[in-house]
Amino acid sequence: MSLQNDGLETEAPKLKWWGEHHFELNRPKSWQFGSLLFRLTRGLQEWRLEYHRPAVQYDYEQQWHQINDPEFAFPQPVKVERYMFKNTHESIQLMPRLADRSVVIKPVDPIYIPAGQRGTLYISTPLWIAGFADGQREPLFELPVILPKDTWFGPNMCVGEICYATAVDGRTELHQLKTRAFRAVTPIEFHNISHQQLRFDRMNVPIPALPLFYSESTGRLWTSQIKVLHEASDKPPRIRIENRTPPLAGEVTYVHPPREQAGALLNMFDSFF
Repeated sequence: MSLQNDGLETEAPKLKWWGEHHFELNRPKSWQFGSLLFRLTRGLQEWRLEYHRPAVQYDYEQQWHQINDPEFAFPQPVKVERYMFKNTHESIQLMPRLADRSVVIKPVDPIYIPAGQRGTLYISTPLWIAGFADGQREPLFELPVILPKDTWFGPNMCVGEICYATAVDGRTELHQLKTRAFRAVTPIEFHNISHQQLRFDRMNVPIPALPLFYSESTGRLWTSQIKVLHEASDKPPRIRIENRTPPLAGEVTYVHPPREQAGALLNMFDSFF
């Protein structure tokens, strides 16, 4: 079961791009994350963020590296954000975060789950870069590495929500899903206990309701698993977010809690599935 083709890769990416960084005053550090150029500078009383995002980004651009010349001139346009402090500390953490909206996935071909059958689909969704300064619980900034497209999800234009639409690579076997530095894996387990075959053309995945984990053994970032229980054609499937991490993830470390409580998100997800 392949969803939209999200590009080819010539080599496996080096995954772990996040962590703590120490800054001397007025000595910037620069990185390239995929096609995003990113620079941070610590002043005595401010952090300065500069970044350049090309007009067109491709999801297969999953490589990253620190730029040797931190003063490297970024192409235009360059976005600048400044964060004022009484006094800055020398360290800042760059961390991955899941998307801040639900993500709509759409198979190239419809997927069917026959009556009485169950199966798991592994998908991946895009990550954001978040910057945490000492003493701050909330990030100073967060921005997507690859900016997803906006889409509307709902039964009509009056009822629904703005979501992200992104190229995804959905697989029924985990080893067939490419490891990507700027995407996290979500297993979705379908269980059709009705007497009719279940078909879905697109699905609104409640990403803000999911926690984020890192598994060193699999070299992937993971969310918890979503279970979809379909009982009858006259009512929407029941959705449950598992409290535990997926078994195939192995031993994991906790990276981030969910952005939002699951309740309202899952009601919308139920209504439109």
